[in-house]
Amino acid sequence: MSWKRKFGVCLLAALTLIDAPMTIWAQRRTTSPPDVEPGLVIIVEGIGGLDLIGKSANISFKHVGLPHEVHRFTWTHGTGRYLLDLQDTQHILKKAEELANLIKDYRAKHPSRPIYIIGKSGGTGLVLYALQALPANSVDRVILLSAAVSPAFDLRPALRATRREVVSFHSRNDRWLLGLGTSKFGTIDRYYGNSAGLTGFTIPDTLNDADRQLYQRLVQVPFTMRMLRDGTSNGSHTSTSLPWFLTSEVVPWLR
Repeated sequence: MSWKRKFGVCLLAALTLIDAPMTIWAQRRTTSPPDVEPGLVIIVEGIGGLDLIGKSANISFKHVGLPHEVHRFTWTHGTGRYLLDLQDTQHILKKAEELANLIKDYRAKHPSRPIYIIGKSGGTGLVLYALQALPANSVDRVILLSAAVSPAFDLRPALRATRREVVSFHSRNDRWLLGLGTSKFGTIDRYYGNSAGLTGFTIPDTLNDADRQLYQRLVQVPFTMRMLRDGTSNGSHTSTSLPWFLTSEVVPWLR
């Protein structure tokens, strides 16, 4: 059996084992719907077509009574095709254009409703490329989880397209995928080295005053021991896809 097939079998087994606890947790408690204007949350998952974040978002939002519509934007080549998803730049740019058009259409139909985007791992690159094609203030907030893009990725177009913050979660514990993995196979933007999801984004030293003001709306959230104590994250790559992490760390940004 090839290493790719072995990896796929192990991952599917892990997903099966974790599915039942997630469902039980979702049914444990619900709260009254918060005073939040209904909007759209677009989920852009990671490479390989096996990310849990789409299902976790549905579970998490139902758990807290968040009223937003959830749209899972499908962009990968299919289940288990990790390297093709990661390295097919033309496909990524085409899907980014589709995502930008989806946002434009929703904004035209619902000009006053909030739009949030959550990108995970390789999906964060697609999100950032889509934002480059959007007018200013097109979306309300962008959440980047374990970003598999270069730490030096130019975030100015994304910040211009976002009315409020771009929030990026990163973890030094994510060395296996976002350190060793992206050093060997590259990031979505074809950089070979540690990803922003491992180290955080670097802010350029050569920004003018307007661009420095833009970067003030970049919120970088590192993994902390508080997350471990609260049981929301152990800093691993998978942990940012789970419903308890979304409920504790992401839901507050969707209000």
